[in-house]
Amino acid sequence: MKKIYIILFLITFTTNSFSQNFSTKNAGNCFSLEIPNYMVKTYDLNDVATLQYNNTVKEAYVIVIEDSKDELNSLSIIFQNPKEFLENFTKDYQLETENRTISEITEFESNENKHAQVELSWSTEDGSLYMLITTVETKEHFYKILCWTLLEYKDNLRDDYLMISKSLTD
Repeated sequence: MKKIYIILFLITFTTNSFSQNFSTKNAGNCFSLEIPNYMVKTYDLNDVATLQYNNTVKEAYVIVIEDSKDELNSLSIIFQNPKEFLENFTKDYQLETENRTISEITEFESNENKHAQVELSWSTEDGSLYMLITTVETKEHFYKILCWTLLEYKDNLRDDYLMISKSLTD
């Protein structure tokens, strides 16, 4: 009987030790996002990002940039949907870099919000990078969620990035 308890304990312990835990992180009073517990809050990734998390050991980075629809409208910038917002952002993003590749846009809904998403990779003199770019449309905002890492870590972090990108609520 002791062997059964020991085996059950080891199975439970092993399973839990390899699963990633996520926590809800709030960005002011505007929105929240599920962030892996291995990431920590930072302030130096982007000057205009509302939310920034990273883990430099894992080379994992996430930022969120929000755009108020009212502010965009006051500048005569009107987007019909998150796909159009994403296309506008990605058309010039990292355009001059080497080996730039971008996937087709996928659209989906999560948390009652419309999303558009692409995967982007490119090379610099420091190495090759991978980024998952997701735009989210809510009632009053458009959000850009940018998750990136070194290309060699893409397979390790992609599932976490997908979870982050569909978790936004406001």
